[in-house]
Amino acid sequence: MVGFLTLNFSLATTGTAELLEQLSPFIPDDFINELCPVHRGRGRRIGFGPAQFYRVLLLSLLTPAHSFNLLTQMLKEQRAWRRFAHLRNRHHLPVASQLHDFRDRIGVGGLRRINQQLLGPLLESSWIGGKSVALIDSTDLPAATSAYKKS
Repeated sequence: MVGFLTLNFSLATTGTAELLEQLSPFIPDDFINELCPVHRGRGRRIGFGPAQFYRVLLLSLLTPAHSFNLLTQMLKEQRAWRRFAHLRNRHHLPVASQLHDFRDRIGVGGLRRINQQLLGPLLESSWIGGKSVALIDSTDLPAATSAYKKS
């Protein structure tokens, strides 16, 4: 007989404040801040930390706002979203260009390291004998779309 691991952990509905509260403790803020340190040289001060930017990027996946422009507009109205992202002021919020810049700066390798940090404890606790786990990573696959072709 094959043994199966069952997790008795149910998540709230996507986009709700309850889901954000459930997921917030699992985000490794200190690891993210060490992975992508804030630039301390000359130039304009950003005003947000790497962990805050990462949490806002997660909001684009966990909420109905799937574009950075819409997300930054809705952040003003959604107190639970701002609390999840550790944004203290509803008038001082990141703009879409800052989110794009952060995503470019951390890169695919940085996002993979964060995923490994998140999955490490989960995989260690669920290891049963010689079983293996496979995860699909679609970050390197080209999009199959013809929506932008010239006609």
